[in-house]
Amino acid sequence: MAAFIDHPVLAETCGQLLEAVPQSGLTNRVFRLSTETGDYFLRLPRAETASMIDRHAEAHNLALAAELGLALPAIYCNPETGILLTGAVETLERAPVGFANDLGKSVGRLHSTGGKFHGKLDPASVYETQKSGLNQQPDLLKKISALDAALAKNNKPAFAEGDGTFLVPSHGDLSPGNCLAVGSGIWLIDWEYSGMSLPAWDLAYAILENGFTAEDEQLFLQGYATAGGRELLPTEGQLNLMKSRCDAVSGLWALEQVARGRDAATFRPFAQDRIERALGRLR
Repeated sequence: MAAFIDHPVLAETCGQLLEAVPQSGLTNRVFRLSTETGDYFLRLPRAETASMIDRHAEAHNLALAAELGLALPAIYCNPETGILLTGAVETLERAPVGFANDLGKSVGRLHSTGGKFHGKLDPASVYETQKSGLNQQPDLLKKISALDAALAKNNKPAFAEGDGTFLVPSHGDLSPGNCLAVGSGIWLIDWEYSGMSLPAWDLAYAILENGFTAEDEQLFLQGYATAGGRELLPTEGQLNLMKSRCDAVSGLWALEQVARGRDAATFRPFAQDRIERALGRLR
């Protein structure tokens, strides 16, 4: 209700608010709204994560993804506040049989479009920035010491200026809650961490966070290849290293949340799981 008062365009668009049902999400507060003009998703950012996201880049990238039919178009997007309103969709309770392949096709379309996203997502740079943010939290920093040493043995940056690496428009956070399976296909939501990156980032992240089996992974990569990503596919070794980088970044992100005072019972186990998984793969 406070958001409706502070941003009259929400009331003008939605009319009377009938119901607001909280949705799952770790970075933002998200609600499914029932109003007199229809159903909507409303995102209200959390103050503790506001400084971590370039909202102007997100708005630009979301608009491009919507033009491709991959993202729900924004009805109201305010980069200054991070408030986002889109239409609501009816999601399937269970992922359909062909979900992995369909998701691969969506990512293949995104990567091969030739579009230019704002921002750049370099996993190695993201990791170092996150690590520096824990310098005043030695107890939390200690939790990544073993992983830090293992990553140092693979210390070549994921990409560097002028090295000829091909970067593609990337979603950056293809977790299950951001890949909405609907009757007509898949909608990708939450473009906060999008930017130009290596193809392997989205591929590794999607495989890990969606819990794909080896068979699912193959179907996912096949879908990616058939939708324009064949020439962009990383080698098996490159993909496995990126999986470790993704887990390292996810683990550090969770420790950052603990440092910011968020629920340690939620984020500490999340961080430990990702760190141990990355270590196991690197070893």
